[in-house]
Amino acid sequence: MAISKAQIFNIALNILGVSTPLENPNSTDNRAILLNNYYELARDYVLKDFDWNFASTFKELSLSQIALENTGYEYCYDYPNDCICARDIFQKGSFVQQKFSISSLADGSIVILTNTQGAILRYTKRVEKEIFFSCEFSMALAHYLASLTAGVIVGSVQKGESAWEKYNKILSHAKVLNAYESGENIYDDNTYLNARS
Repeated sequence: MAISKAQIFNIALNILGVSTPLENPNSTDNRAILLNNYYELARDYVLKDFDWNFASTFKELSLSQIALENTGYEYCYDYPNDCICARDIFQKGSFVQQKFSISSLADGSIVILTNTQGAILRYTKRVEKEIFFSCEFSMALAHYLASLTAGVIVGSVQKGESAWEKYNKILSHAKVLNAYESGENIYDDNTYLNARS
């Protein structure tokens, strides 16, 4: 089921005990304005906070036009525009993880430093369209939004703290689900039979 921004906002409000829904997430309703003020930063925060399968991608990096000296690294690559968090560097044709470092230049742009020639970056990309969000991510984002806005919307720091705790529980559960989808936990018949005996 595809989720919308309005649904995420209304779930966040429900978490805070607000039952009157927002019909339009871009309305002039004070609740919508507040949630919109936080939305993009909150979305990017939750994307960065965990290595979500739905937002994971690979890209062959482009060498930066600016050479950095005395960094201890041989190669300097451009940081992808849609990158929320760099996760792994591989050499083209290999899946052995390579050492890398993130650095910023004088003009504020970010680069990736590594000793890997032909570097492939695995990273969490910025996903802006809600229809691509997983249900776990949508629930985590709604709880995080609720934790950020509780003090203003319902005047309750406690409800914000409760939403934050639930956010962390959802994140823990999402890690388990992510592991199943990535084949990190592969069980054979013997494992299953041993567990039952």
